[in-house]
Amino acid sequence: MKKVFGYLFVACMFSLTLGMTSCKKGDTGPAGPQGEKGDSGVAGNAGIIYSEWADATFSLASDNATYFVDVDAPKITTDILNNGDVKVYTQYYTSAGELVVMPLPYFNGNYIINVSLFEGGFELYSNADFSSYTDDSGKNAFQYRYVIIPGGKAARKAGIDWNNYEQVKAYLHLKN
Repeated sequence: MKKVFGYLFVACMFSLTLGMTSCKKGDTGPAGPQGEKGDSGVAGNAGIIYSEWADATFSLASDNATYFVDVDAPKITTDILNNGDVKVYTQYYTSAGELVVMPLPYFNGNYIINVSLFEGGFELYSNADFSSYTDDSGKNAFQYRYVIIPGGKAARKAGIDWNNYEQVKAYLHLKN
């Protein structure tokens, strides 16, 4: 009985292989009728909302150990908080003049900048004063930007590291 099933299996595989190799693609048919052309869409970041780089001035909390600042962002809605995402970034320049953009929250072992999101804005709080300032070369340091990503398939695209600002900037076509 095993031999019969073995022969049957070999015969089926041979038939399948022969059938697949003897098929060929047919000729291309005529083009179908063209429909109406739709309106051109917004390039790149449809639905994405982002702020300009903005200054923020931290205040010392009553515990004398925490600094904080509330940032208005009226487009952060309950729907965004429940179904989308909000990313916050800060930037500064190195002593060599290179721009560094960091995703928040940030922690390097000594300093922390954290974010709390709420409807209408967010709060930044830290263990040091990370207020915006202009450095000796005239460049702005510790400015802040937020990016609002509405819920949906486009916001969940695989392959983008939301903590890598250069990837985010390229993917969302941010101006600066």
